[in-house]
Amino acid sequence: MAERCVLLLSRRGDREAGEVAALLRRIGVPVHRLDADGLAGVGAVVGPDGELTLGGRRLAPTVTWLRHFSLRAAPAGGPPGGRMVHRDAWTALARQIALASPAAIGTTDPGQLTQRARARALGLRTPRSLVTTDPAAAAALLPAPRYVLKVLDRHVVEPEPGRLAWYLPRVLDRGSLAAGLPGLPPGTPLVLQEYVAHDTELRVYLAGQEVHAFEVAKDDPRDIWDRPEAVGVRHVPAPPAVAAAARALAGAWGLVYGAFDFLSDRGEPVFLEVNAHGDWHWFERKAGVDAVTRAAVRAVRDLHRNALGRARTAPVDLLSFLGAGAPAGPPPA
Repeated sequence: MAERCVLLLSRRGDREAGEVAALLRRIGVPVHRLDADGLAGVGAVVGPDGELTLGGRRLAPTVTWLRHFSLRAAPAGGPPGGRMVHRDAWTALARQIALASPAAIGTTDPGQLTQRARARALGLRTPRSLVTTDPAAAAALLPAPRYVLKVLDRHVVEPEPGRLAWYLPRVLDRGSLAAGLPGLPPGTPLVLQEYVAHDTELRVYLAGQEVHAFEVAKDDPRDIWDRPEAVGVRHVPAPPAVAAAARALAGAWGLVYGAFDFLSDRGEPVFLEVNAHGDWHWFERKAGVDAVTRAAVRAVRDLHRNALGRARTAPVDLLSFLGAGAPAGPPPA
């Protein structure tokens, strides 16, 4: 008989997935994990009736969480075209397994243009912004004293397995826009955004029905990656307007989990973006808490039990111990 379990699809270096898996197992939720950089020798079969076998184990996922399952992390042999097909096929299989599960996390990942449009439709304030391949010329359409220039998609890529390259946001005046972002070829679509003066910067995590906020103090958007020791992080109650905005956006996209970036300008939330796969380990360690880990475990546990048709939840005191306790790791993606 197939094992009813939570299926985590990520990569070996995903600390958050490791902590969530370990804690779910401690409260009796079975977990199977498949890493994109650990596929060597892993056989996969999806049978005529949808039954799944991975690495010789018959599985019936109740919840599939698709996190950092990037085949850029996976070495593969053969000719270049064959390697591309191999990577594309595994990526497609992982996504389709998740979509076929009773509950899925991480299959919806709205892009920045979609995010901006939805936020405005919900009446949320966002910075004025545009997407352009020529920031210096496009600045005429968006007059501002200062700008934030950032990539349209992920700011970290993996040119080859195990080697990461970062393309970080920059705060620039108009005269500096022609330089673009270092390392990117001319003609790369970028987001040009007005710099918004603000009182507070918040990283906000939604996991299930819970919202947890971290107040972030830094001088430059790149400090989290370039000077992490200079960044201050505090776990704070989510301002009601910010929590309501995060829930409204998550509801619009059907997100079970999301890492949101907000500014607070004299009490008004300013929505910047959401990362449906955003990490939380670094913020927790800086703040000395494990609130997001516990919230993620509760959210996955509840989805698993709902899929099993059981409304009963674990006693509250059984979850009070949940924590990671690992040393601070690399900055978040």
